[in-house]
Amino acid sequence: MTPPGPAARLIEGLPRPFWFLFAGLLVNRAGSFIVPMLTVYLTRERGLSLVEAGAVVSAFGAGSIVGTTLGGWLADQLGRRSTLLVSLVTSSAVMVATGQARDRASLAALVFALGLSADLFRPASQALVADLVEPRHRVKAFGVQYWAVNLGFSVAALVGGFVARQGFGALFLADAATTLACAAFVAVGVPEPRPPPSGPAPAGSALTPFVDARFAPFLVANLALALVFLQHLTALPKDMSDEGLGPEAFGVALATNGVLVVVLQPLVLTLATRAPRGPVLAAAALLTGLGFGATAFAHTVSAFALTVAVWTLGEVLHAPVSSALVSERSPAHLRGRYQAAFGLTWSLAFVAAPMLGPRLIERVGLDAFWGLCLALATAAAGAFLALDHRARATGAGL
Repeated sequence: MTPPGPAARLIEGLPRPFWFLFAGLLVNRAGSFIVPMLTVYLTRERGLSLVEAGAVVSAFGAGSIVGTTLGGWLADQLGRRSTLLVSLVTSSAVMVATGQARDRASLAALVFALGLSADLFRPASQALVADLVEPRHRVKAFGVQYWAVNLGFSVAALVGGFVARQGFGALFLADAATTLACAAFVAVGVPEPRPPPSGPAPAGSALTPFVDARFAPFLVANLALALVFLQHLTALPKDMSDEGLGPEAFGVALATNGVLVVVLQPLVLTLATRAPRGPVLAAAALLTGLGFGATAFAHTVSAFALTVAVWTLGEVLHAPVSSALVSERSPAHLRGRYQAAFGLTWSLAFVAAPMLGPRLIERVGLDAFWGLCLALATAAAGAFLALDHRARATGAGL
């Protein structure tokens, strides 16, 4: 019998509703114009200073923390599909309203609401994938989903500038329209995988993942890794600027990340699916640390792009395996809350990394800072291995 080809292996075990969610995600992310350009919009179109714009943008991170937590609870109580539709329809409406706001207070309130409504989506989406896909295919499923998100963002980065020529009003409307298109894909092709619970609520709360002795240490290790990874938003552009490289050089370096995620993700899925979770996560953390640590020695665009390539390989290993691990470690009726706890580590890092990084750089300098990033990521790798060793001692891997 002829072995299945790459395409057949890719779709094996992924049911029809999963592909509707995939298509919706791809369309939605391909229209995600506003958030990446929010600072430009606030300074250029609304006349805010860079400091004022930064304060407004930080409201998105605060909303994300609330939305991720609430989204996990809603996914378990209201249902995955219902939470996705609430998130998509609400965020589309908030997006249009944000485009009409003028004063700083209104903008900050609406950007907070946008972060909240948009991030209701993430834990419900992750829990839905875990519900729809058998355990042996989940790493692949999360990898394919992550690939769709990154491909969509790459398209948005290319198309957004052209749409912006018609005015930022067109960007807000296009973003809202693609969000509604995603809602249509979910409404048409994604059933609720299980009915919302009736009668007494199952045991567990939003705090359960954080007091789960097997799971909470994984969250701490992931938070440490996320703090390193998100330095590409603050410390990396600072370093490149200090080397005399302009914004276009930073764009080239980050484009390396987007292209490699799209190219490498399908290629590493086989390895990530077959290998034990703990060693894969440790390798991902170590690659992340090596990539950021090597930035201390980068002085040209090509050298910075090479460091980005190293930590991108860590990213494509970490993303699907960590999401699959969360789904495996969470009780079925609490999957939304466990995915929310995992997402919360990224939301907290998104808020903390831009505050901690610059302060550390002022104290120790950029070269030593990149060394600290390598040390923290290496510690995370050690933690993943230690957790895996402890789990294997009880008869199961991480």
